[in-house]
Amino acid sequence: MSKSLDAMKEVLSEVIKIATPSEKEVEIARRAENLLRERLDALSVDYVFVGSYARNTWLRDNLEIDVFVFFQKELKKKELELGILELGNKVLDEIELRYAEHPYVHGKVAGVEVDLVPCYKVESAEKIISAVDRTPFHHEWLKDRVKGKENEIRILKQFLKANKIYGAEYKVRGFSGYLCELLIVFYESFLDCIREATSWTRRTVIDVKRKEVRRGDCFFVVDPVDENRNVAANLSIENLAKFVHLSRMFLRNPSIDFFVPKQRKTDPKDLIHAIKQRGTKILAIEFKKPKIVEDNLYPQLERAARKLFEALEREGFEPMRFTFFAGENCYLIFETAIKEISRITKKIGPIFEDEENVEKFLAKERAFEPFIENGRWWAFEFRKHTKPEDVVVDYIKERSNALGKNVGEKLLEGFRILEEEELLKPELIEKISEFLGVKV
Repeated sequence: MSKSLDAMKEVLSEVIKIATPSEKEVEIARRAENLLRERLDALSVDYVFVGSYARNTWLRDNLEIDVFVFFQKELKKKELELGILELGNKVLDEIELRYAEHPYVHGKVAGVEVDLVPCYKVESAEKIISAVDRTPFHHEWLKDRVKGKENEIRILKQFLKANKIYGAEYKVRGFSGYLCELLIVFYESFLDCIREATSWTRRTVIDVKRKEVRRGDCFFVVDPVDENRNVAANLSIENLAKFVHLSRMFLRNPSIDFFVPKQRKTDPKDLIHAIKQRGTKILAIEFKKPKIVEDNLYPQLERAARKLFEALEREGFEPMRFTFFAGENCYLIFETAIKEISRITKKIGPIFEDEENVEKFLAKERAFEPFIENGRWWAFEFRKHTKPEDVVVDYIKERSNALGKNVGEKLLEGFRILEEEELLKPELIEKISEFLGVKV
């Protein structure tokens, strides 16, 4: 056995200790599960436990029990909502109604987080009425196949979580728990998975059921219960690339550091120095967070940031990058290569042979005379904006409806543009530091 392989196995044995729930946590989970089953059985409810808890693949300190409750196909969405709410009041110690494709109830039993999710009782995955109806079929397909591979799955999840690419929600756009389990079922182990991942491309197709890898139009992991569905559909190309890179790095130099979340702690002086050193303009737009679920909020934040980035690009401020996030408030963050631009811009006109359009071009009232250059008419005109923040302000005032319904409304209500020392807010400093690639 090579020294490198020995080192890897030593690291992974430590990771298992980090990732596996403690005996106390398992005991708490079992108590909550038994109590929940007793309450559900007393009501003669048709249900199934699904997800990482049901398959014993959950990570330490990440316990949540998912229970899917079956309802008849004839029920309407509103009846489904009323039914799951009534059930939640009877079996959970505290409840909160939440929304995904359709409503579900979140709460606690014996101190453990529980999701009660309504789904339609259908005969097969081909006959689903809503996307959640597919989940019980996922559980059925996986429950026996993951046996004996639970530690391998936990290692993969810990690797992803430590590097902030675990979770399919829009805020993360990483690897879902279901995707992790499928990858380990396919590749058998964490090491084999990351070895193969080093050669993944944006066109790799992994067909778990057929046990084959092929080339396609995009990175596609075929759902074994629905071959038309891509389990990796929410995985961003950036996070795919990050995983491939991390896999290569770990195989070259195995270390426990790949499995431990990195804590950034930026000295404010270092951030200010980095901003001055770059000579660019950093803008952070701060506004109140709309009261909507994160999976609806984050696509709108991305849309708003992209629209403003494009506006800055059109106006010649050479935006370099953008990011966005929601904490207590929402933030759209930009870096532009140009802090301030000349009041005058050079506007292209028609070629001299185009008489009709030349006349129209020359007829326009201007402060300066047009001129000919290389057989084409040109003119100097005043810009509307000379600073990037002016572009942002006007765009929000004039086109807030293009920035996403809820985000646009909140921006129109009011926002602040933070610059320089204001970027050192506790909620912002690490995000800005990471955005700029400041070394810590």
